Amino acid sequence: MPLLLIGAGAVKAAEVTAESIIDQASALRDASSRVPAGAHVLGSDCSDIALPGLSFRYRCSVRYDPAPAKPGTTQPPGPGGTP
Repeated sequence: MPLLLIGAGAVKAAEVTAESIIDQASALRDASSRVPAGAHVLGSDCSDIALPGLSFRYRCSVRYDPAPAKPGTTQPPGPGGTP
């Protein structure tokens, strides 16, 4: 019997990663700034990396669909933008 998949389009996600020694928010902000304009963000993941001497490095990855948004959909405003 053939397998029928309805509405199961393959999402070809891409990912950008950034690191910071300052804090997790800095790493996430840096990774988010590397997402191409018009891409749809799918999610993010951050981790702390312990280094010698009781210090940390923060690594965040942002996953996105590189396809541009479909016509008729709206993207959230960028930093400092107005709705």
